[in-house]
Amino acid sequence: MGELRAAAAEPSARHSSGWDEERSDFHRAQQPRALKAMGVGHEWWWLRYVNHHLLRRKFDLRRVIIAVIAIVCLFMLVFEITHHELYRLAPFQQPGSEALSVPGQCTTWPVGADGAYTPIHSHRNGTTAGLKSLAPKGGWKKPAGIKIVALVFYGRKRTVDFLDCYLLQNLAANGGYLDEIRFMVHTNKEEDVEYLKDLVSKREEHYHIVDGGACEGSSYGCIWDSIVEDDTIYVKIDDDIIFIHPDAIPQLVNTRIASPHPFAVSANLVNSPLTGYEHFHVGAIHAFRPDPSDTPTHAAAESWRPSQKSRLAASSVPDIDLSKAGRIPDREIFPARSYFGHPFLLSDDPFDLMKSPMGLNHLRGGDKGVEAMYEGAWKSWAIAAQQQYSLLQNLEDDAVARYFFGSPMAFPLRGIRANTSAVALKHQQAHAGGPGAEQLYNTQYKRYNLNFVALWGHDVKAALPIAEDDEQDLTVTAPRRARRPFVIDTRAVVGHLSFYPQHEGVRETDLLDRWRAFANEMVCSPRNQKTPFDARCPGF
Repeated sequence: MGELRAAAAEPSARHSSGWDEERSDFHRAQQPRALKAMGVGHEWWWLRYVNHHLLRRKFDLRRVIIAVIAIVCLFMLVFEITHHELYRLAPFQQPGSEALSVPGQCTTWPVGADGAYTPIHSHRNGTTAGLKSLAPKGGWKKPAGIKIVALVFYGRKRTVDFLDCYLLQNLAANGGYLDEIRFMVHTNKEEDVEYLKDLVSKREEHYHIVDGGACEGSSYGCIWDSIVEDDTIYVKIDDDIIFIHPDAIPQLVNTRIASPHPFAVSANLVNSPLTGYEHFHVGAIHAFRPDPSDTPTHAAAESWRPSQKSRLAASSVPDIDLSKAGRIPDREIFPARSYFGHPFLLSDDPFDLMKSPMGLNHLRGGDKGVEAMYEGAWKSWAIAAQQQYSLLQNLEDDAVARYFFGSPMAFPLRGIRANTSAVALKHQQAHAGGPGAEQLYNTQYKRYNLNFVALWGHDVKAALPIAEDDEQDLTVTAPRRARRPFVIDTRAVVGHLSFYPQHEGVRETDLLDRWRAFANEMVCSPRNQKTPFDARCPGF
């Protein structure tokens, strides 16, 4: 070994008579063992450069390493910040940028080569009379003396196109509760902006556009600055709400009046980590898994009912040892897409629920902790899809009551008098004995999703300015500061399409087509039937 070192050192000595032997021995010792074993007696060119140039100039290599590490850490920090902002501002495009190419923006409906299509349910009367209702005797009656405004946080046309049917159904002019619809614009994507302008121009009496102004492209916090009118209940609705039960808005508003102490009242979201696992435990989630086929197994059709598709074959359910939660593979919770426009199929065996994405994530959560379970439910497109196919099954069964949980809540009188506004108490007294607040769930200041929530204008005004992360501020920070809970009315059931990490996977399914089909048959009027924006998916 000594001879090998001498041989390796000889070329360097000839090039530099003033060589630092201690440093050269150290660096020669760092050569890979394989090279030493092969008798490589010369240094690599880059090592010679370091030895002959940097070290001869007394360059401190440790400082270089520290500087490189610092630069890499700074880069990672900037990346995380910008990545978070991308998630927060997904609908917004910088001027001149190209639209994100979202896989799955195709349809499973039998549209023609020119994109033309006539919905098959145009003869329907556009009502949801087929769904059971918890309306009081005589039906829902809009409370007097209160203005009710829907705030649609807008960025995407594909879901708002059939959300329009639900908004029209809930207008006070049509027997519902909403006096006005305001679209809070948070995009500058031309096709989405132009679509909204055209939609509003057809419904100018009730639909209005609120430009983002200084908020355009920034956080959602400053959008709340104008939501401050007295004697007004605002119902904030995200643009990817894909189902609103006919009881949901009346129930939510009446609960907002009947229970004035909570800071805000949320609807019962289908596709939310928190309520999703409550639904799992009360029997509202079914054993759906992705279609295991590589190519479409069903013809192009306008349909929403799960029963119209075949059942999942027992051989397609994975053989997983459920007793070893720590070994559940990620691919079962974050599966790869099979083909564009694929459905989820229902298993015949109810026990297979534990082998579905939600069941496996729940088991793994028992091993890794509840926060890991919630994180998986927020990120997994398959869990989002399973919740929505379960909702479609429950709608086909006319069994939305499967989602109800919670109970009436009595809040300490001392706290109510100290922290509840006189305006809210006045309206509570004026509508005493009315419906609302029958089944509530207190989130106990845990963060909840802000996709569909009712607030008083004076409460928003008192909480201003709202932080950039408006969801954290309005579901945790402001309620805790005001010593008033944030609650969920579990009788107000609505469906939510996807969170940011779920977008691509969900849009590669046929869910958007199914929700459009449901709206056409059950909600939209014959003259307001909706058609796809996109070409037919390959293979259909």
